[in-house]
Amino acid sequence: MKIELKTMTLQNFKKVRSKTIDFSHNVIISGGNEVGKTTIYDAYLWCLFGVTSRPDTTVQTLDANNNVVRKLETSVTLVINYNDERDIKIERRLTERYKAENTVEEKFLGTTQARLVDDVPYSVTAFKEKLNSLCNYDDWFLLSNINLFWAYKVDERRKILMSLAGEINEAEIMNDYPAVYNAVMVEKKDLSELLIQQKSTRKKANDELQTIPAKVQAQDALKTNEDFNAIEIEIKDVDAQIVSVDAALQGIVTNTPEQQKFEEKLSLETSNYNKIREEWQKEHFNKVNDAFKDVTDASDTLQKTRKSQKEHSDAYVQNKTKVAELTVEFNKLMQQWKNVNEKEFNFTQTDVCPVCGRPYTDAMKEQEYENAVNEFNTHKASQLSDIQNKAAERNEQLTVLKGLVNTYEQVTSVSDKQTLKTNKEAYDTLVKKRSEIQSETWESSNEKAKADASLQAFMKTKPVIATNTTQEENKLKKKELTKKRDGLIKRLSARDTNERIEKEKTKLDKRSRELAQIVADCNEIIRQIKEYKKAKITVVESKVNSLFSLIRWKFYEQNITNDDEKDVCTAVGLNGVDYNNTNDGTVINMGIDIINGISKAKDMYVPLFVDRKESVEHALPSTQQTIYLQCIYNEPFKVETI
Repeated sequence: MKIELKTMTLQNFKKVRSKTIDFSHNVIISGGNEVGKTTIYDAYLWCLFGVTSRPDTTVQTLDANNNVVRKLETSVTLVINYNDERDIKIERRLTERYKAENTVEEKFLGTTQARLVDDVPYSVTAFKEKLNSLCNYDDWFLLSNINLFWAYKVDERRKILMSLAGEINEAEIMNDYPAVYNAVMVEKKDLSELLIQQKSTRKKANDELQTIPAKVQAQDALKTNEDFNAIEIEIKDVDAQIVSVDAALQGIVTNTPEQQKFEEKLSLETSNYNKIREEWQKEHFNKVNDAFKDVTDASDTLQKTRKSQKEHSDAYVQNKTKVAELTVEFNKLMQQWKNVNEKEFNFTQTDVCPVCGRPYTDAMKEQEYENAVNEFNTHKASQLSDIQNKAAERNEQLTVLKGLVNTYEQVTSVSDKQTLKTNKEAYDTLVKKRSEIQSETWESSNEKAKADASLQAFMKTKPVIATNTTQEENKLKKKELTKKRDGLIKRLSARDTNERIEKEKTKLDKRSRELAQIVADCNEIIRQIKEYKKAKITVVESKVNSLFSLIRWKFYEQNITNDDEKDVCTAVGLNGVDYNNTNDGTVINMGIDIINGISKAKDMYVPLFVDRKESVEHALPSTQQTIYLQCIYNEPFKVETI
């Protein structure tokens, strides 16, 4: 679809009282400041879209005091050609409304606008629908100036460009990412919502996981550090003593020096037993703590490995894309070289001097022919040399990039996979080791078994209690033994509490493994989502960039504050400088390139206004009709055909 502007007629529009301008395919409107160059563009916008290049601009004629000159009709009439098939006349008129006009009670009521197509009036809605039937109304406006695209918000610009890529086979891309494929194609989930859900689930699991070591320590703090087997042995001993006392109540029980010595040694044995238990518990706590640190370090190493692998993979994809682009450029240059090289000399001999009309002699004709041959050969050699230099530059770049691609495929990717596998196995081994250490208890330890055996062996050396004839002492001793037994029974009851604590620790350990698996699963799904989005964006970028000659678009980039990506819409020139940081001339050419690319994708070519033509030495050619606005200091308003 093609629309070209043929004529524009202005009546009382801004500073222009009456003017008609004829347009060819490409024209330059030039002159000094304030001669009316921008007025032409404003008239075009106002006639079609009811707006001007600056908001709230008055289109009516103003007097020397900047007041509106009343009772003048303002109008702009455009004649456009549609698809080389027919001419269409489009007009917009602004008139003033008065009450009791031309009387002493005259009062200005406001203005009204009329919109006409081929002299047929249309309402606001119908006028827009009429224009939309010729060409998409919004696209027509967007493609009318190189600066309008950048007036849109980033998300809207991104949406416009990505729509140019056409249909993308998302299912094919998803094949490499099974979690994404299952969520989108099978479960019909929204990918953005899935990413948010996975991040939220991972955060909750991580937060809970961080609390488990403290909970385990809290449970350990509640445990009673008693050797319940030793207590049971002591209870049995006390029971035996009570039985002896009861039996001796018929006689008198006496303590021997051997018994006193045994009691002293028993105190030392018990103290040593408790010391062994405390040292084991301290060492076990340190082992658990070290195991958590080792798992954390291994997890960090694994994440760094994945990040490094991802960076290498991204660089590989970019290099592959660049190889494809440079190969196309190299092949085009080779075809250009071939075309120039095959161009044959073509010369039409003249018989008379075009200046004075004097006939040429044979020598003069021969000299003219020789000069033409030399000029042709010199020009051809210059063209071939220039093309060959450019091709050599592209070929050198291709050699470097292909070397990088081959290095990745044959070395880096293999090394990355092996490193990732090694670090994953190390991580899994440490997680398993941590679980094994956490499951260890004092009751099941070898140290306790040895200590129990040592204590039991010592208890077998206990001397037999002798009796004496003091019955009152036996009664008192029985009372003390009974009190001691009650205390031992009370201490032994803590064993049930310790068992409940161990059960709770077992539950916490199980929950820790569950949470660690949840985090790992979430990380994998998040990784696949990110990788899929990047793969899809890479395909979209490649398709979109194929439409442009100067610009390469980037639709995502890495956040500098975290390990996530963000959506962008960045235009980068062939020299690697982005749109916002390049010079005015390049900005203009990049703007033309944007319009060219969108027009090509949509097969829609409408008049394009390019302002500040004086800033660019060689403007990028464009398929659509182009109207350049160029400032030439102190020169009058002028319209020239290019």
